[in-house]
Amino acid sequence: MYDAILALVEGTVTPGVLMAIVMLALYVFIFALVIICLIRVARYFGTAGKEQKLMRMEMGKLAEEVHLLRHELEDGKKQESSTESG
Repeated sequence: MYDAILALVEGTVTPGVLMAIVMLALYVFIFALVIICLIRVARYFGTAGKEQKLMRMEMGKLAEEVHLLRHELEDGKKQESSTESG
C-alpha cells in the first residue's frame, strides 16, 4: 500500500500501483459506509425510547377517551330505558 502512495507521489504509476490505489479507495469507502451506518443506528436507538414514550402517552389518552365515550353511551342507554319503562 505504501508503495502505491510513494509511486503516486513520484509520478510512476504502473497497473499494479493503480490497482492498489483503487483497492485502498474501496476500503476507505466501505469503512466510511460502516461508520455512517453506525451513526444512524445510534441516533435511531437514541430517539426510539422517546418515540415509544410519546406513543404510550398518546395511546393512554386515546384509551381514556374511548372509556369516557363508552361510559356516556351506557348512561344514554340507561336513561332511554328508564324513560321507556316510566
